[in-house]
Amino acid sequence: MRRVISAFSLVLLAGCATVSVVPGETTVETGITASQSALREASAAYSDRAVEKGWIEASGGLAALAEDLMHGKDATAPVEAGYNARIGTLSQAPSLVLSRIAGDVNDAHRGLTDVNREARLVLGLKDRKAANRTDVMNYERALVRAQMAHRNFSIALDEVTARNDFDADAAPVIASLDAFASAIDAARETADGLADRYAGNDRATS
Repeated sequence: MRRVISAFSLVLLAGCATVSVVPGETTVETGITASQSALREASAAYSDRAVEKGWIEASGGLAALAEDLMHGKDATAPVEAGYNARIGTLSQAPSLVLSRIAGDVNDAHRGLTDVNREARLVLGLKDRKAANRTDVMNYERALVRAQMAHRNFSIALDEVTARNDFDADAAPVIASLDAFASAIDAARETADGLADRYAGNDRATS
């Protein structure tokens, strides 16, 4: 829960990054800034895509984000009707539903992999100031939306396989969901590293 709670705290903070003017450090700072910007953009794009593609319902404002981060809309909650309705879980042919879920899972997995790559680049920078509150908050938000999307995909799969007329092979979709879950687990570890690094920076400057 440390990662989730720290992310909620970051939402409540405000501030800006500083740029070093020490001779010889300009190139390093520029590199850090570029990496941070790439991470923020990738994270924001992923979060937006999750809503645009209908993987999750849009949630607005600080309160909704805090609720997502603190509770994660766990898998026991009712499935969001938007995703099921979008893909016709109970009305379209099972094979078509499976194909749609598989495509969405693979799309979400690829997108998260790209975001994770940017996050690991930032985490791998030697400068301890390579992570700030904005980077961590945006990455956390993307991770939460990936978790919510995975939950919706999983419940939709359960819904379609429970139909009396189900006659397709769900094994490839299950394998894709497992791979996506592994990517989410890896992202959690990276998020913990970024949050710890930022928390250390914050303590050092307070």
